[in-house]
Amino acid sequence: MKAVTINISLNPELADFARADAEAAAFDSMSEYMRELIRRRREAKIAQDLALLEKAIAGAPAGDPSEAEMRKIYAAIKKGRRK
Repeated sequence: MKAVTINISLNPELADFARADAEAAAFDSMSEYMRELIRRRREAKIAQDLALLEKAIAGAPAGDPSEAEMRKIYAAIKKGRRK
């Protein structure tokens, strides 16, 4: 996959912190440092989404809905579309 260049502007305090942190963590470049930060953020977001889905699944009723429940679901959908 071809790399895309993104430029960012940081205030001096954040720039100094980023440089020092990148150097302390032995990154070869600021690009590597930023890629790692973005990867970690993406992984955290995926974990958050997964936890939300697992919670929803745990609270979901077991089995398929009955015919009566399906009629209520369809009625609610139709009512929502009319608005």
